[in-house]
Amino acid sequence: MLAADFRRAFGTDLRLRRGAERGHLQRIRWGQYVPAAGWAVLDRDQRYALKVRAASLSRGGAIPLSHQSAAVLWQLPLLTPWPEDVHFVTERSSGGRSDPGIRKHAVGFDERDVELLDGVLVTSVARTVIELAAVVDLRSAVAAADRSLAVDRTGRTPALTDRATLIETWERMLPFRGSVRARTVIDFASPLSGSPDESGSRVTIALAGFPEPVLQQLFVIDGRDVFTDFFWLARRGAGESDGRKKYFDPVMLAGRTPAEVVYEEKVREDSIRRQVNGFVRWDHATGMSVPRLTERLAVLGLEPGRPRLG
Repeated sequence: MLAADFRRAFGTDLRLRRGAERGHLQRIRWGQYVPAAGWAVLDRDQRYALKVRAASLSRGGAIPLSHQSAAVLWQLPLLTPWPEDVHFVTERSSGGRSDPGIRKHAVGFDERDVELLDGVLVTSVARTVIELAAVVDLRSAVAAADRSLAVDRTGRTPALTDRATLIETWERMLPFRGSVRARTVIDFASPLSGSPDESGSRVTIALAGFPEPVLQQLFVIDGRDVFTDFFWLARRGAGESDGRKKYFDPVMLAGRTPAEVVYEEKVREDSIRRQVNGFVRWDHATGMSVPRLTERLAVLGLEPGRPRLG
């Protein structure tokens, strides 16, 4: 009976592997495949989320996903690529042995820090943010924390958690490696950051020692409320983190062409320039670099100083 079951399983996997070799299927992990055409249209977040869900369901969903693997399901952003491994958190007594492609963190967890999300167990938003803050790069940690607190001005995107919950969860997790860094990220996080690139730029601004900017400063232009990403009141200088997404993402284009968005941005910028002493834009690469952003902000008369974050 066992031999027959093995032959059936082996035969099924062999057919699936042949489908992958011919380009019809995409292998997610051992014994798990998806149509190649469907895989091709997924972005990097969706691909990792699919891989994470497959790994969890193959284990009956009994072990909570954690770290980056929980983050992708909560739609918390990272500014670096997703890892190859799928991360789980287990009880301390279970040990940290991991299978190929699977990373188990035997650090224990409180039941209050685990939730059921779309049929799989994951660490809560607060626990996920804190665990990320302890291990990923600083800009990604802040981007995830900012998103967890963010409230969209239109009300369409509610906050996933609040600072009090983050602090309460952090205290419950003590002691743990990276706790000081995690608390620094919690304290630095802001609900006003409008995108991961803005969060990363805000970290760079702090690392360079520039004065803390006002986020989402309001300007009234022709009776409309307009907000800038960064504003330094003492210099009356405005800064914008200008990623490609604004001009190419279909959701952000909202039916407009890239050319129309560029024109609208030019009109908006010209209107803001009439109310400030200086206005600068920077792209993703500049926002992630202390030397490059320092050079860009010098146009506003800003001078770097002692780092405010580190």
